[in-house]
Amino acid sequence: MAGRLHEARNLWLSTVAPDGSPHAVPVWGAVLHDVLHVYSPRGARKARNVAVNPRVVVHLPDPEDVLIVHGGLRDVGGPADVPDVVAAFAAAYPGSWDEAYLPGVDPSVDAVYALEPTRALAWRLADFENSQQRWAAPGG
Repeated sequence: MAGRLHEARNLWLSTVAPDGSPHAVPVWGAVLHDVLHVYSPRGARKARNVAVNPRVVVHLPDPEDVLIVHGGLRDVGGPADVPDVVAAFAAAYPGSWDEAYLPGVDPSVDAVYALEPTRALAWRLADFENSQQRWAAPGG
């Protein structure tokens, strides 16, 4: 699961607003030690939503190569608190045009999150019947 998330340049993140409405936004992600990390300014809608309700859905952008992960985002601090995660982002997004938007470089970024998955669904449309997979965390 983490490997497929790591391969994608962009991911979709869906959060829940305090009024219960959904909010979806594309994000960058980096995988370190099989854990997906995302980042945000704390003032952004996604971060404000996660502060109230950490439950999220993350999925790949390709509707023919599907991976949908349900779980929660755990706040691991700012970029200075997780230099190994910042390095993983730099390795995942090495383009000179990417640098200005990376955590640790973009001064607006002050929150890094680790995804704690609870369940996942996956399939490939070209082989739908044989490729369907379900995963659930122990006790989930």
